[in-house]
Amino acid sequence: MSTLTREATLDDELAQWCLTGTERTFPYPALLAHLRTVGKHFLEPALLERLAACRTRRLPAEDGTNGTDGMSGFLSRFLDVVLDKYDDRYDYPSYTALELLRRPPSGDWRKLRHRRDRLVLLLLADLVDFERKALEGHPEDPAEMLPDARVLDKRRRLAVRVMEPPALRVLAPGTVDPGAVAATPGRTCPGALADAVRSTLTGDERLLLSASLQPVYVLHDEYLFLRVLQSFEATFTFMSGALAFAVRQLHGEEPGEAAPAVAAVADVLKESLPLFSLLATMQPESFRIFRQFTDGASAIQSEGYKTFESLCSTPLRARLDSAAFTSVPRVRAAVLEGRETVQGTWHDVAASGWLKEADATAVRAAATQLESVHQRWKQTHYRLAVRMIGERTGTGSTDGVPYLEAVIANRLFPSLVRETTAA
Repeated sequence: MSTLTREATLDDELAQWCLTGTERTFPYPALLAHLRTVGKHFLEPALLERLAACRTRRLPAEDGTNGTDGMSGFLSRFLDVVLDKYDDRYDYPSYTALELLRRPPSGDWRKLRHRRDRLVLLLLADLVDFERKALEGHPEDPAEMLPDARVLDKRRRLAVRVMEPPALRVLAPGTVDPGAVAATPGRTCPGALADAVRSTLTGDERLLLSASLQPVYVLHDEYLFLRVLQSFEATFTFMSGALAFAVRQLHGEEPGEAAPAVAAVADVLKESLPLFSLLATMQPESFRIFRQFTDGASAIQSEGYKTFESLCSTPLRARLDSAAFTSVPRVRAAVLEGRETVQGTWHDVAASGWLKEADATAVRAAATQLESVHQRWKQTHYRLAVRMIGERTGTGSTDGVPYLEAVIANRLFPSLVRETTAA
């Protein structure tokens, strides 16, 4: 089907939907197929106008009664993501479709980790399947500038390395061999693991996976880029929630529960490190091309990462006044309003005598572990940025490599450095 024919068919479907459709009957498949063929940056003005009109529709309720004042829920958030450039509010959260993926980061850290594990498995199983189709000679859009088979296969194996730990925690026993993972991570069959995840998908999850992949251009590598960023964001959301849980426990009846939560954050961040190796399989030229159309969206706008950072200890005022935090005004405001941190709370509670020495030692050990993993994480991020963009500015005209180099010296828990120096 030609692009013009597809556009006309899609326009007809949207016009009909605007007359009689419900939230359940919106033509997601046709719209997303077209978007991935041309890239979100290049959607036609007439189509954008049609979608904007659809967004204002008063929808009938599913039971046939009068509708509400406007659409609500998933469809509304989906259209906001599609129309972000049209609305002139395009940014990193809309590029990565975070409003479709994120859930409130509250609750027990174990439940939060289960939610993160499940989402990362969904995202990376989808990526493994996408690369499989390309390997088999039937690539799906976006399909331009396909890497060679060796690279596609490497991607699948690297994705498996990230998937194995959460798979051991949330999939049925026997899906992944724990002994094999311990001996040689990344050897689980990619297709079998992806199929195991896909067999558990609900209809809503299938829609979520499809709707959350909205590339700006038509290059194959952008699919990988988006799924990796989304996997990082799922991880940051867990990390923030788990640290908030640790702060509450330090104040509560079971302060000894704080250390396992902080240790879990360190473990999950370590498990996410191979995502950088996965990103490194992107073709630098492909990245340089599609990032032209991501101006305005930069990972420096990641609220999840800055929330995690600011829950460890209160950032210095110079950092709060830098682009790192002025790019995330809601997080900055929470810090300025006195957000409690793991470091500040554990010191206060220990000084009060409420925290047993054994529990204080356990928190300190977990924080030391997290600090070490985070330093490795930042250094790996920096090396990848050097390879991909060199001296160019970062995505969204940020400082890029110089910024990443400058923040390597920052610490999540400055008091640990002071303790080491004093000793």
